[in-house]
Amino acid sequence: MKYLSVLSILAILFLSNCKNKTAEDEQASPSTIEESTEKLDTVLSGNDITVLNQLKFSRYAVSQNQPVEWSDFRMVMSSHDDSLHVSAFQPDSSYYKEYGRLLKYSPDSSMFIDIDSYNIGFQKNRNGKLVPIEIGPDTEVSLVDVGEKEKTRLVFLGPGNGIEDAGWIDNNSAVLVGYHEKDTTKLKTAIIWRYHIPTKSFYVYESSDTLMPRRLLNWRRERLRQ
Repeated sequence: MKYLSVLSILAILFLSNCKNKTAEDEQASPSTIEESTEKLDTVLSGNDITVLNQLKFSRYAVSQNQPVEWSDFRMVMSSHDDSLHVSAFQPDSSYYKEYGRLLKYSPDSSMFIDIDSYNIGFQKNRNGKLVPIEIGPDTEVSLVDVGEKEKTRLVFLGPGNGIEDAGWIDNNSAVLVGYHEKDTTKLKTAIIWRYHIPTKSFYVYESSDTLMPRRLLNWRRERLRQ
């Protein structure tokens, strides 16, 4: 009888503990989901398209009578990455003079996107004008936190790929516009990376417009010599 009483007490304690744990999980679950996700449609929103239409590349495309149909892009992948490489941001004295006009600042100017300094350098020609030169075939795009003086690598791409413009949806979300090369066919596809900073989430969109990568490459030459 004493043995049965002990078992009864242990069973009551076990059930009570399970009930408390379930209640704690139910309370924690909603906040965890709210903090770690950002649901998006498979197509770009009207607000996203408005921002993309304001990019310099969009205005260039319009001037060439080849406006971009941003509504044709479709989401092909989403991911969450806690392992993005972060390093100290310590620019040399010529950094802002050379790259300042190419940096993409957030609406509150607390951050900016650097799409060029990794693979584009500048040298003076005989007239003293800074002329862009290719440093290497790879592309690295960084997000710089001005106040924290930190640089986060958002995207690293090998030869045949590139990013030619960037912008901000708001202070928490940035977009990168470029192209990537299919490994098997070597054909280039227009692509958008949408990055949500608080959740460290990427949303990748592609377009079936086979001419857009060529327009982006033409825009590259235009924007670097401005």
